[in-house]
Amino acid sequence: MYFGRSAVFHKSSRQQLAAALRWAARTGWQSGICNHFSLAVDPGGKAPAGLLINPQGWHWSEITASSLLLMDDAGNVVEGEGEVEATAFHIHYAIHQEIPSARCVLHSHPPYCTAIMCTEQGRLEMCHQDSLRFFRRISYDDYFGGIANDAGEGTRIAGAMQGRPIMFMAHHGITVTGPDIATALDDFYYLENAARYQVLACSSGRKLKVLDETRAAELAPGFRHDPGQVRGHFAAIQRILGNQEPEYLS
Repeated sequence: MYFGRSAVFHKSSRQQLAAALRWAARTGWQSGICNHFSLAVDPGGKAPAGLLINPQGWHWSEITASSLLLMDDAGNVVEGEGEVEATAFHIHYAIHQEIPSARCVLHSHPPYCTAIMCTEQGRLEMCHQDSLRFFRRISYDDYFGGIANDAGEGTRIAGAMQGRPIMFMAHHGITVTGPDIATALDDFYYLENAARYQVLACSSGRKLKVLDETRAAELAPGFRHDPGQVRGHFAAIQRILGNQEPEYLS
């Protein structure tokens, strides 16, 4: 276990990000030891600012608060023990820079959202109330640039988000951002739910019953975030993990 001075200051942020990663492992949102979640943290006292991010080579079910790395804007690890995957640095740093409201960035390849982006002109259709939550909040990157091993591809991906909080990435996966971990994780959950309903409905062979643009625009505001529900959802996740996997807090 590693808790340096700044790690102690950032302990709550570390525990929240560890909870998000553990929960994502339970739900099958990760791919092997790949994919990455990050959180921008502010300085306090002698604690540096930077990005908290999961270390390369760890399964998300193993993550603890102290195993997370604090990375500076050059990709250097300034707190913690381990390495940051190159693609994690290039994608996450660029998005955090491009979209100031993106305090939390979740990038993964969940099966149903990813399945949509494996189809020609794949889009999340407004066919369920969970879909309405994301009406006009999603950008689509239909160009696949391969592995983001350089700053140029990271910058391109960030630009393709067009300032929106969510992006579907062709041949790849999704990126979900938010002002905090609870909000981003809540969006991620309902986004994958909406995609699951769509993929299952399509598997029936019957035509999707899609709301038209006008009706979707009228209804969408009613399905936006409810702050109380967001907080309650994340608190429930933390309670479950605290009871069943308390080591994540260490």
